[in-house]
Amino acid sequence: AHYNISSFHNFEAFERQADTADVLLMDISNLLMQEIEVRLLRLKNRCEQARMIVISDQFKIQEVKGILQLGVKGFIFRDDLSEALISSIDLVARDIVAMSSEVLQLLTTANQLYTVNDLKSLDMNVLRLMAEGLTVKAIAARLNVSTRSVYRSRDKLREVLDVATIEKLLDAAREHGLLD
Repeated sequence: AHYNISSFHNFEAFERQADTADVLLMDISNLLMQEIEVRLLRLKNRCEQARMIVISDQFKIQEVKGILQLGVKGFIFRDDLSEALISSIDLVARDIVAMSSEVLQLLTTANQLYTVNDLKSLDMNVLRLMAEGLTVKAIAARLNVSTRSVYRSRDKLREVLDVATIEKLLDAAREHGLLD
């Protein structure tokens, strides 16, 4: 297959050429989710048949699903770029969804992750006491459990709320109404 490839340094130039391309590649690595949504919707409105592949150096399951729901046909994790780019372009040009191995692994294991419904009273108590500023050792003493149990609950909470760090855990818990 033969593809014309153009590179643009700004989104406006990219957008102007959207209706002439077979496949659009957009690097979203340095964009916030809101910016990504706005740009993808603008491209879709301009060219309804646009077939898009996004490239990113970081992603979370909710973001990948949200981006795919906006009509993106391909998602490539930057570390997989060299192995996945050509095959992804070829698949997306034929209107077939394509994802790099890292993204595909994330989506297939997502069904095995915990959900908010899987949180037990111990997990919720650990979360509440974390919000009060208690240490792991103090939480374990207060709940009469081992520190290992507290660490397991924290890991489960991080997984459910899809955050990488404990610092972001409490913010995410508040956003999801778990600390009301």
